[in-house]
Amino acid sequence: MNDSSHTRVSSSERDRALDELAQHFALGRLSVEELEERSSRVWRAITVRQLAETFADLPAAPASAEGSYLTDGALPRTVVRVGAIVVSAVVCQFVFGNAWWLLLLLAVPAVMTLGLRSR
Repeated sequence: MNDSSHTRVSSSERDRALDELAQHFALGRLSVEELEERSSRVWRAITVRQLAETFADLPAAPASAEGSYLTDGALPRTVVRVGAIVVSAVVCQFVFGNAWWLLLLLAVPAVMTLGLRSR
């Protein structure tokens, strides 16, 4: 009865999935439309199975030593985080039909500043 595919997805798992989608996008595996559609699926996912289905046709992204899904320093973490914020804001605006989600874009300067200070 304890089937892990029916386990509910946590917020941190969704965040990691969005980071991984951003990496696949940066590597050219996804178009903008595919990234938006898959990001929307990640936000709507309730179970691990639903989240896994989003990545069914993509290769696994090995985790780096820092625990992120970036490989070989392909992109700085700050760039991936900013990309995830932008994509999330746009997707939420379309999914929920409310332009207030675009206020997430105000987080971009904060993420950039914190990302540059951590170096």
